[in-house]
Amino acid sequence: MADGGNPFNARMVFWLIGAGIVAFAAFMLLLAYAPDFGPRSSGRPTAMSGSAIGFRGVVNLVSMNGGRSRLIQDDSELDTEDLVVVTLEPRFDFNAAGAPDDAPGDSVISLLERRGGKATLLVLPKWEVGPDPRKKGWVRALGLQDPGTVARLLPSIGAARVYQGRAPSRAAPGRGLLEGVDVPLPSPVQAISGDNIEPLLATPAGRSILARVDNGPLYILADPDLLNNLAMKDPVRARAALAILDALNATGAKTIAFDLTANDLGKSPSALKLAFEPPFLALTLAIFVAALLAGLHGAFRFGPAAREKRAIAFGKAALVENSAGLFRIAKREHRTGPAYAELIREEAAHAAAAGNLHGEALDSALDRFSSPDRPSFTELAARASSASHRYDLVGAAHALFQWKKDLIK
Repeated sequence: MADGGNPFNARMVFWLIGAGIVAFAAFMLLLAYAPDFGPRSSGRPTAMSGSAIGFRGVVNLVSMNGGRSRLIQDDSELDTEDLVVVTLEPRFDFNAAGAPDDAPGDSVISLLERRGGKATLLVLPKWEVGPDPRKKGWVRALGLQDPGTVARLLPSIGAARVYQGRAPSRAAPGRGLLEGVDVPLPSPVQAISGDNIEPLLATPAGRSILARVDNGPLYILADPDLLNNLAMKDPVRARAALAILDALNATGAKTIAFDLTANDLGKSPSALKLAFEPPFLALTLAIFVAALLAGLHGAFRFGPAAREKRAIAFGKAALVENSAGLFRIAKREHRTGPAYAELIREEAAHAAAAGNLHGEALDSALDRFSSPDRPSFTELAARASSASHRYDLVGAAHALFQWKKDLIK
């Protein structure tokens, strides 16, 4: 046992409290930000997916070849001059009228409106897949997507149609921005056609594999097998993917951004996050420091510790206090007037050296010591003895005490 009978070591208690504070702060941070760092490779065609139809491979490939890639998880990051790659899923519907505000298609439309005249690449889905029961995050192909489902994903580009079939050639030469780039074609190949699109990669029949919309910076990749993880298995197709992204990017831009907000994988809004982000972070730190100072103030004693009083004290004072308490409870305080008058009589006789006198002789002697303009001792004693209420007794006792003070001084 430590000195002073304390079973706890002060240093150990300090470290336990410190560890508790750190653990609590870490818990609150994880509670706020854990949804943003959870597993997201669920076999969906997103930039975080490692499945065959995902795009994590090309994200890493850009970085490994001297470029820069980043994931967009917040709408505020969409205002960039860099090329933004948006991977679409079959659940999106650009043409749904009266869609709710949180509908995926509606979020992609707002994304395109926010991008405005900045380089944006939309990647259409191609494969219908199911989860692989043997490997988590992997998928198995169930067949091609329905062309009508894919066509509904296209923004307004006129009479859009989707074609799926065997690749008519092994490679497609680039046009326009992709002049001089030969891209190996997957089989089967998926292509589109429409009134307001310019083919940058096309089949021999003129159907667009990669298209430019309205001669602007909005591009549509009809066949995702040119960019997804399945394509990264082929070195030639991987080099072609880098060439496509570089050609579509804005002049001078060195970063390629992959959007996750359209896939509902952005940062989760939370009221708790506000406490850890500006401008409320300063208030959180201030509250933390105030709590820490309050804890330190309570941990160290200033001055000696106050000893707890006994319920029943020792000594004459306790006896008097207890007796007075009984009189108060019984409401008989005014009955103590004669005893108090006798006490003052004895003290006054001792002070006036009249201890040999008794009864009326003593009262007459004490009256002679009273001032002519003030009540005599006999009158004051009679007033105390005849008190019928505690307030009368207090007044009489105060007058007797003052008479004694005037006598003694």
